[in-house]
Amino acid sequence: MAILVDDAIWPWRGRRWAHLVSDAAYGELHAFASDLGLRRMAFQGDHYDVPAEVREKALVLGAEAVEGRELLRRLKASGLRLPPGRRPGSWVELGVWRDIAAAGEADVPAGVLLALEGVSADSEIDEVSAWRRGDEHALAVSSSGRLRVGEVPIGVEHRLTDGARLLELLAGC
Repeated sequence: MAILVDDAIWPWRGRRWAHLVSDAAYGELHAFASDLGLRRMAFQGDHYDVPAEVREKALVLGAEAVEGRELLRRLKASGLRLPPGRRPGSWVELGVWRDIAAAGEADVPAGVLLALEGVSADSEIDEVSAWRRGDEHALAVSSSGRLRVGEVPIGVEHRLTDGARLLELLAGC
């Protein structure tokens, strides 16, 4: 069981990117990505794309550096590699609001909206946005102060990043 990261050789938006995967389980990968401060919405179905500086942090936290072909071989051998037709597409924004209550207009599962009711912040909420990718739904909440999350219903995943100033609530993932 290992977290693997290949070389940051893929250019995009002026940076070099690598792939972060698990050769054992998605849960292991999500936990490691959370420790790195990665957004859950950054998950690409079987991997996270990470910029070079995050790759270096991953290595410090114990990820194993491997060449791209080795990463792909081990991902396939684990059974975690998704075929092209099963990989998720891009997230589509459904709406953006300045008020948590207004997010009730979003076309997201009731559990996600219920989880949103338990969100509080040290300061005002800056923005709430709703997203969809296939059967997956997400709400992203940002604040200049720290966010806190109450009880989260079964079937809803949450992740706080950016010093607890960004919250993602996800269903169908």
